[in-house]
Amino acid sequence: MKQELDVILLDDDRDICVMVEAILTYAGYQARSCSQLDQLNELLSQYAPKLLLMDMLLSGTDGRDICRRLKAHPETSSIKIIMMSAHPDADISCREAGANDFVPKPFDMDFFLEKVKNQLPS
Repeated sequence: MKQELDVILLDDDRDICVMVEAILTYAGYQARSCSQLDQLNELLSQYAPKLLLMDMLLSGTDGRDICRRLKAHPETSSIKIIMMSAHPDADISCREAGANDFVPKPFDMDFFLEKVKNQLPS
């Protein structure tokens, strides 16, 4: 049986992973981060996250494709997904890919935590 987890973060920038994981942990969430798609797949095999935070543009991969795949698969379709990007107009394309919400980069920490809180069940 998979271990429950509040949040998994996927971002190809390790500094962002470290920073966001620290913010989430400080806010009281159980969080894990990864910087590559194969690491995400490994975490998803071990944990049942309630929320996935994911960068839209990853090295060699489009996060929107990952989002579509996860939302189409019965085992992962219920995971809430918040996509992040500094790309203009990314909000619409991320939501079209199935994301539950969007956070523009750079982000304000309070705004970011409010977005996370809104997606996680109480």
